[in-house]
Amino acid sequence: MEKVDIINSEIVDQSYNNAFDLLLGNISFDDLAERNEFYLPEDYEDPKVILQYFEDIEDYNKCIEIRDKK
Repeated sequence: MEKVDIINSEIVDQSYNNAFDLLLGNISFDDLAERNEFYLPEDYEDPKVILQYFEDIEDYNKCIEIRDKK
């Protein structure tokens, strides 16, 4: 994976949503690879990091799903 030099809020949001979907098993790396381009945060395998992002943006429904996945 390549590291993105220019990061905007849209890329950050997309990366954490991709990490969320991977964590919950809604998508696989193969699914992501079929897209021409996709983003993931550096610590995409750490549920605490993903949970913190969704807490920060106050998406509590996703927080509950992450909590219940553990």
